[in-house]
Amino acid sequence: MAGLVALVLSTLMLAAALTLALCQPEIGRAVRRVRTRLSPPPPEPSTPAIEELAAALRRVRRQVLDPAPGTPMARRRGTAAAYDDLLAQAARALNVPDLLTDLREGTDREAERLRLEHLLREAGLVLDQPRSDRW
Repeated sequence: MAGLVALVLSTLMLAAALTLALCQPEIGRAVRRVRTRLSPPPPEPSTPAIEELAAALRRVRRQVLDPAPGTPMARRRGTAAAYDDLLAQAARALNVPDLLTDLREGTDREAERLRLEHLLREAGLVLDQPRSDRW
């Protein structure tokens, strides 16, 4: 009887070892799936303070409205895209509805940019940098 139990146990251990060896990729995927379900969600990306957003908006807005002579078109488009991203962040921070991120480049996007700037000003955000060369 003891010999039969030893034979069954050794057969089960051999089968388990063979299964682990052959099904290693599937077992790895299952372990990763369980681990991601049990792990806490990643922390929300920290948003900058509204004062920092306002300062960045004023700086980038100046570059969008008055680019330096000879600025390549790729840089102008990149600066405009950065400005749009900052506008969207400020809109989220102040709970202002924004459609800017859903629009393609063109007249509609420019109109939405102006509308969003207006709504942000109404919410109390200062977008226009005071000029030091005024009397």
